[in-house]
Parts: sequence; C-alpha cells; structure tokens
Amino acid sequence: MHRIPHILILFGLILASACAPNSPTQTPTLHPPTTVPSPALAPSASGDQTQDKPESQTITFSTPDGATIEGMLYGSGDTVVIFSVMGDCKRGWEDMADIVAQNGMTALTYQWRGCRDSGSVDEVEIQKFVDDLRGAIDFMRAQGAKKIILAGASLGGCASAKLTVESQADGLIVIASPPSISQWGFEIESPDLNTDIPKLFITAENDDTVPADATRELFDLAAEPKEWQIYPGTAHGTDLFEGESGAELQQRILDFILVIATD
Repeated sequence: MHRIPHILILFGLILASACAPNSPTQTPTLHPPTTVPSPALAPSASGDQTQDKPESQTITFSTPDGATIEGMLYGSGDTVVIFSVMGDCKRGWEDMADIVAQNGMTALTYQWRGCRDSGSVDEVEIQKFVDDLRGAIDFMRAQGAKKIILAGASLGGCASAKLTVESQADGLIVIASPPSISQWGFEIESPDLNTDIPKLFITAENDDTVPADATRELFDLAAEPKEWQIYPGTAHGTDLFEGESGAELQQRILDFILVIATD
C-alpha cells in the first residue's frame, strides 16, 4: 500500500489549514481533451514508449536572491514547459518532461532549494519557493525560450500561479494547489492570474492533502480562458500520475500544451 511520507502529511496540514475554502458556487465539470495533431503517446504503465527518450542534461541556474539550484533539461525547442514539484520535494514530473521533449519542446524540472539530499525539507528555505521559480524562468528566457508554460503541483502550482502575470507566461497548469498558505504569509490574488493565456486546473475529487474546493477557489480567481479537470480518487498532486487516471492525465496535459505550442 502506498504510504504518504511524514513530510507530505506535515505539508498537507499546512496547505489544508491555510485555505478554509468556501464551497464553490459553480459545480465542477469535466472538460473533454482537446484534439491535437498526432501527439506522442504517454508512457504506458509498463514503461513502454512510442520512441526513445530524448536526451536530458543537468544544469544549474541562479535565483534572484543568489541561490544556486540544480535542474534537468529535456529535449529542445523554443517552447519550454517548467515543471515545479510539490512541497515534500517528491519528484513526479520526469515522465511528463520526457513526453514534452518527445513532442519537439523543452522541459525543465528542478527541486526547491529547501529540498535536502537526505529527503528532508528545510522549513525555512522551502519558503523561498517563489524566487526559485523566478530563477528557473529567468534561466529559460536567457536560453532563448519564446513561449513558457508554467506547470506545478501543490506548492509548485502555488508558485506557478503567483508568477503567471509577472513572468508573462504563455500557459499555466496547476494540480491541487490552494490560493494561500497563511503560515507563510503567502497569497495568490486575482491580479496574479488576470491574463488571457490558457489555464488548466486539475485535482482529485477527494484529494487527501489539499481539498478540491481549495483548488477550485484558486480556479475561481483566474481570468478566462480557463479549464477545470477533476479525477476520481484521493491522490494528491503528481501522485495522480501513479493511479488509474495517470495515462489519461498525461494525455490531458500534453493536449493542453500542444495547443499553446502550435498557436
């Protein structure tokens, strides 16, 4: 049975208590996947893929406040998807980064500066997560990115949503993120999401860490165009990729990205 690490429970308590969301006035509805021209299929549960994995390389970048962060760069192309991880530092975007690279784009994954090699989280350093994403965005702009799509789960979704307007992103993907973390004095406000770029918000119906209503509250802050996708189950953030809806979720995200890349 999949066990939730202690730090995930701790961070989940922080996120859940930060929101105290009201019930949404609009009933969540499923959006059918967008039709796109012949995308590469997502990896199957057995690990088979339609083609060899693109090469990846280790890179480092600096944040605005001087920290150095290590990341992995996948593929090539002037459309870039920056994937930000959850607050427990669990890696969960690698397969999605491979899929993006297979489709002629660049993907960047990285860890927060608060993530330690031991697997623990520095509770002070992790609070600088927004500057960490700023550094990733600045790095990819310097590499010649023409389009940047921000994708994040849980804490990563919080950072991505917060920087959507500031970074002039071309697309936003949020999985299971609340609009605020009161213990850290962090809040996403409507102006942060007041842009006409495509936005996709995803959660599990009974998310066991961040209630679906909290993610819906963040969705409600965002300007149109925006899409809402909810899956059955209790999985949180990138843990959704490990469940029965994993392949469908990968395809949903790829479809969304390809529409932006080919626009």
